[in-house]
Amino acid sequence: MPGKDDKILNSYFLPYQQEHILDDSPACIEEKSRRIGITYANSYKHCRRRNRIDTRRDLWFSSADDSSAYEYAQYCRVWCEMMQVAVKEILETPEDSSGFTFNNYVVVFPNGSRINCMSSNPKRFRSKGGDIVLDEFAWHEDAGKMWDAASPCTTWGYTIELLSSHNGKNSTFNWFIEQINKVLRNESTFDDLHLLHFNLRRTTIIDAVEQGLAEKVYKLDHISPDARAKFLKDCRARCRNEDQWNQEYMCIPSEEESTLISYDLYNGCTDAACLTTPPGTGPLYIGMDVGREKDLTVFWVSELVGDVLVARKIIKLKKAPYETQHATASELLRNPAVRRFCGDATGIGDPVIERLQKDFGKIRVEKVKFTSQSKEHMASVLLGRLQDKHIRVPDDWKIREAFHQIKKTITGAGNVRYDAARTDAGHADEFWAAALCCEAAHNPTQKPSLILLNGDNEDF
Repeated sequence: MPGKDDKILNSYFLPYQQEHILDDSPACIEEKSRRIGITYANSYKHCRRRNRIDTRRDLWFSSADDSSAYEYAQYCRVWCEMMQVAVKEILETPEDSSGFTFNNYVVVFPNGSRINCMSSNPKRFRSKGGDIVLDEFAWHEDAGKMWDAASPCTTWGYTIELLSSHNGKNSTFNWFIEQINKVLRNESTFDDLHLLHFNLRRTTIIDAVEQGLAEKVYKLDHISPDARAKFLKDCRARCRNEDQWNQEYMCIPSEEESTLISYDLYNGCTDAACLTTPPGTGPLYIGMDVGREKDLTVFWVSELVGDVLVARKIIKLKKAPYETQHATASELLRNPAVRRFCGDATGIGDPVIERLQKDFGKIRVEKVKFTSQSKEHMASVLLGRLQDKHIRVPDDWKIREAFHQIKKTITGAGNVRYDAARTDAGHADEFWAAALCCEAAHNPTQKPSLILLNGDNEDF
């Protein structure tokens, strides 16, 4: 009954859901936000397809758990009732070779087509044939083996779909997306990659809200832009950090596995009062990360209390003239409690730090050139302090994000790199200022005579 199910299509689904339903690509991937109704739309897509054909065409749907398979089967039952299609529901409990029993929720159509809904287990796909839907593919216990077992089921002209939110950058799901994006950037071809010609779809929570999701949730025909903004704000508030928001709602895989400083590690060293508590009698150490146009200039001032380095002042300058940067640093260095100042002398920072050395001496002000080796050393020192709880950092989400931005990667030559993507908020400038501060406090009992061997004796 094409007329009946076209009415359902237009009445129950938002534009992005309709596009999903009408996509009949042999292979497609849906990169999606949580809770936007893609699986719901997919259940209608396959009921609609089986209602429009006279021959048998089976579907094998697998999700990450048994309850999701049952839910999909119930969606199918509702659509069939609305399309006035007489169907049978069957609960099968087949056994594998080891005697383990599985649930298999089956919807049988008058033409003999079956929609088989089952949980995630690669063995279930052996000896099967038909259309395949692997729902929440990134979250299957062994997604690679699921693909290996399920994809041959489509050999005789059937379709395969992967639907999922993300589960980290190292997931099999994200690997597929990265390969497809190589093709979309004209860096390779599907054939060169030995990959099916996938159609990639991507729907974030923002895309869904722009197309009416908030109205559907609130059960209203129209809502104001402010109400849509509040809906998105509420979604963001459900996420404990930016990384979770990106993964759950924005189709950006979590980088927690590759980040140097995890949120939990940072949070374990926070002190909400550290920046509002005046320094005591402990020595002060300062790190300065120099920026100008694109990046911030950040001063990180910490007091050494026992063996714990406690943040006491963080100053951020945006597009500040070098004279302003020098004046700010000079004011900090006039405090006799400041034992050592480490400044970023890479590129534009070199004349700034050199001038400070002339004013305050090379023993007290140290140039630090950012190289792969120096960055690895400083990042490791800061990481060690966090792991040992020998540092206190502000309970500030922007600073926490700057720390979380730093990624440890291994180059093709086997070298370790620590770096962060440049964003509108900067280039992890707070992290590097803190790392320079830790470097300033590193080996604080070092004797001047050891430094004099380098000829830096202006202070004496």
